[in-house]
Amino acid sequence: MLNSHRIVAKNGGFMANRQWLLQSFLGMFLIFPGWLAIGFFNRNLRVSPDLFMVWYFLGGSMCSLFFGRTPLVWTAVFPSVGIVAALLILGFVVCGIPNLLIFRAVLTAPNPGLPVAILNTTSVLVFFASAGLAYVAPRFFDAVHISGRSFIGVALTIVGTSLIAMR
Repeated sequence: MLNSHRIVAKNGGFMANRQWLLQSFLGMFLIFPGWLAIGFFNRNLRVSPDLFMVWYFLGGSMCSLFFGRTPLVWTAVFPSVGIVAALLILGFVVCGIPNLLIFRAVLTAPNPGLPVAILNTTSVLVFFASAGLAYVAPRFFDAVHISGRSFIGVALTIVGTSLIAMR
């Protein structure tokens, strides 16, 4: 049986702090034009998805540096060579390669929303992995909230993705 005290949110519950929900929906509305822009830039401006991704993420990185919560001081931006190297390797493997594949898939899919929908099912993996990691490695990972509603949402995500894939 799971150690339930490690899987309950520290802040008093799932909806105790709703700022994450507002940020998620606002982010969703702001990000969706980017997925449509891949095809637009390719068709009208001859910009490949690979090149689009480079400039797209450079713009995102600049936004994070200039408007993020990290002060623009050398020690905050470059904490150590080891940490920066680890982040660059992680970014290359779990950000660069998957996004390159998805940006290419958006261009060639019958509907640009299909690869994005499939990609967004990573929430299922994150849902279960975060609970598992909070249980087996509480020193390194924060507690998470899991409920019956959460499981229903995960099940619906899996069903929706299956329907998309079976088209």
